[in-house]
Amino acid sequence: MEGEPEPYTGISRIVGLLKILKEKGGASDLYQLGIDLHLDLGEELQIVRAAESLGFVVTPESDIALTPLGEALLQKDINGRKAAIRERLLTLPLFSTVLSWLEKEKGESLPEEELKKRLGETFPSEDVDGSFSLLVNWGRYGELFGYNAAREELYVDRGE
Repeated sequence: MEGEPEPYTGISRIVGLLKILKEKGGASDLYQLGIDLHLDLGEELQIVRAAESLGFVVTPESDIALTPLGEALLQKDINGRKAAIRERLLTLPLFSTVLSWLEKEKGESLPEEELKKRLGETFPSEDVDGSFSLLVNWGRYGELFGYNAAREELYVDRGE
């Protein structure tokens, strides 16, 4: 999961970053952007890394710029954004791997503990709890996954 975003970087923060970049003409100096947004460096880098992992920005040297994908995302309504995020999530190894696992299971679901076990075995250098949180939070936003808290299981969201 090299290059995967931090689990607590919400999609809304990424979209907010994209909107601000758009207002700045599509690009900015990373340092100045952090000052303008009143973010500490660590927090700013988490949001930027997440946006970059989804292909919405690039970070040449000390700058940040919107990509055509980032610009296109901003033109969409909420349902269009969810569909675009879903499409981008499927390009990330974490999401595509877990989707594959779920689709092979009866009921297209796995208990949280089983999923965490598999994550630890497949991605041993990553934080299992953080990865699971990312799957639930971003997966739900992109309507790729759902999470049943009562049964503690992740499932494929078929929109039914």
